[in-house]
Amino acid sequence: MTDDESGTDPLEHSPSELEAALSESVERAGVTGRVGPGDGGTVDLTLMGSRRLPFSLDTEEAAAWLDAQGIEAAAAYDDGRNLVISLRDKTGVMRLVERLLARFMYAESVADRLERALALHRVGAEVVVEDADSVALVIRDVNNLERAVQLGAVLGAENIGDGLRLYRPGGMRKLAARMRLLLTGAVGAGVAVLAEPGCVHVEDTLRIHLSVDQGLRLAGRLVAEPVRTDREEDYAAVGDVS
Repeated sequence: MTDDESGTDPLEHSPSELEAALSESVERAGVTGRVGPGDGGTVDLTLMGSRRLPFSLDTEEAAAWLDAQGIEAAAAYDDGRNLVISLRDKTGVMRLVERLLARFMYAESVADRLERALALHRVGAEVVVEDADSVALVIRDVNNLERAVQLGAVLGAENIGDGLRLYRPGGMRKLAARMRLLLTGAVGAGVAVLAEPGCVHVEDTLRIHLSVDQGLRLAGRLVAEPVRTDREEDYAAVGDVS
């Protein structure tokens, strides 16, 4: 009789597959931990940091959270005083992924998609996951926030920097206000845009705070916009000079 015929799940008898699935999920969620086999056939998640965890690296607190989430698992310390969560079966692994990791996995995937969409238009920017619900688009520039102006042009506001002294803090703040209005029209209300003037050794920064859903909408909008060729950009630059 096969596993399918008996009604059991083949993965319940394949800890290595569970380990691989959990390890990939931990990495994609940006949680600091490693996955390996434990005693008695468990799948162990060893946590080396509290980044993105809803509990501290304390066994009692972790056990209370696991119990509240309906996850059958044990929490203990290893010899190095690292917190280890031991999962007994596929159900526990999948529920841990769902309750602990899935939202960060999704946020990281949206951040990656947005970075790739920006790269299509050669807008140099970093997208970081702030928490499970929000991302920040960070544009750093030594050339009067030229990259931010370029982003505005891609979104249809060719003249977003006109009349602004972008080498001055006041000009940067006005650009941030214009960018907020532009992005609100593109992805909805709730966008926050902050200008952070630099100094001799620090680049000027424009920091755009978006919800994860807004980040996904912005990525879709950017992908839909036509990509300028080098020649078209040269023509645009000549037009700016003239």
